[in-house]
Amino acid sequence: MTRIFAYIKAMRMFLCLFIFFLQAVPGFAKDKVFTIGVVNCVSILSGAMDGFKSGMTELGHIEGKNVKYIDDGLLQNDQKIIETEIRKLISMDVDMLLSVGYETSLEAKKLVEGTEIPVLTCFFRAPVESGLIKSFTHPGGNITGVAGADRSAKALEWLKTIIPGVKNIFIPYNPNDRISGFSISELEKTASQIGIEIDLRKVHSVEEAVAAINSLPKTVQAVFMIPSPTLNLRSRELCEAAISKGLITGASIVLDEAVMATFSDDAYGVGKQTARLAHQVMLGIKPGDIPFERSEVYLTINLKIAERIGLNIPDSVLLQAKTIIR
Repeated sequence: MTRIFAYIKAMRMFLCLFIFFLQAVPGFAKDKVFTIGVVNCVSILSGAMDGFKSGMTELGHIEGKNVKYIDDGLLQNDQKIIETEIRKLISMDVDMLLSVGYETSLEAKKLVEGTEIPVLTCFFRAPVESGLIKSFTHPGGNITGVAGADRSAKALEWLKTIIPGVKNIFIPYNPNDRISGFSISELEKTASQIGIEIDLRKVHSVEEAVAAINSLPKTVQAVFMIPSPTLNLRSRELCEAAISKGLITGASIVLDEAVMATFSDDAYGVGKQTARLAHQVMLGIKPGDIPFERSEVYLTINLKIAERIGLNIPDSVLLQAKTIIR
């Protein structure tokens, strides 16, 4: 009888230790609600959140059941507003920060220093060059994510493929938009290699950009748009100004359906890709040990816009496009 009681006591102790283990290991606690704070100041990347949630659901992280999102919606692209929002989320003891875009990610990295809060970022251009991470294979610190692909140079090449005779392209940019600088250096090198002259024009507002397009000389054949927090939010206005002059419109970032040719990644797809990394963090892997990934890029052709400017897109190009807007 004494042996039986001893056995029962040992089993109870084993069960208590086992339950403690389940509660202590990330991903095993059944009643744990994992809280993710979201920061985004780029409207054209909002689809990333839909993709992220979809990816999380497929991995078993159900909103309202075992995961909670704190998302106050699109923020203004203002450093103080972004800082205030991130500090608020940190004070709410979130388990993770999901940062969409460039400025929010740099701020998130700075503000979580000294904490254990992991940061997942998506659509961050040039993460090594900007100092966000140490390397793609070993990001270090509290951060990992998905980098926006280096697409500006390739997008310019596609524009040349679609219209072989294009020689002169106008590119407006705001020198205060730090992310634009990475694209410009790529474009200048590629343009000289493929025989294109680019007219880089400094502007500080959408209104300045539209005015510059309206006054372009007839030698300019296309308007090309790069990542820019200042201009991307109202890119349709730039496109419509270009189309009214019969100019081709191209972009190296997903904008809207007023762009004729876009070579870029997909916000929804990048969101799902980021969810897979978040899942690894939730299983207890340190974000700094999870390799940073690159997004995939695709060609989108808008035949409606091509028709508006009287341009015929070759079938050889259409066959290589992932998306064709008719």
